[in-house]
Amino acid sequence: MAEGHIEGDVQIRPAKKEDMSAVAKMIQELADFEKMPEGPKMSVEDLEHDGFVREPPAFQCKIAELNTQDNNPVVGYALYFPTYSTWEGRAMMLEDLYVRNDQRRRGVGKKLFKAVAKEAKTTGCSRLDFHVLEWNPARSFYENKGAVNLTSSEQWCYYRLAGDALHKYTSETD
Repeated sequence: MAEGHIEGDVQIRPAKKEDMSAVAKMIQELADFEKMPEGPKMSVEDLEHDGFVREPPAFQCKIAELNTQDNNPVVGYALYFPTYSTWEGRAMMLEDLYVRNDQRRRGVGKKLFKAVAKEAKTTGCSRLDFHVLEWNPARSFYENKGAVNLTSSEQWCYYRLAGDALHKYTSETD
């Protein structure tokens, strides 16, 4: 779908700085859905700075909004950023894709995912990477689009060094 193209009553468009308040609320909704309500640490101001003030931006974001006569409420978002593969070159990482509960099963997530995938393709990326919790029913959606679970197919394990462990490790003398 082209930028700004209206398909049904939902429009996918690039996010603006003023959308970050709605995105921050949906990040919390996503954390609640993922059973991690204390997870999000980013403020609206952090999102505004990192996505729209910082150069280069730390992330890009697509917004799904309803086209109504009264207003255009934001009902979903996809947040992503460029990465690099030493084997395949430019790549893209989809950090979050979220659609508000009352808008699910209407194709909004599919439109957001396709918009990000098309951006990855048109910007010369060799792949689009993302993580999905094992219990999340959206796994079948991604698999039906051709996505491969690397844990199963290639035995890649996803690790994270964060918080106290990151601080402790970087504070140690060699």
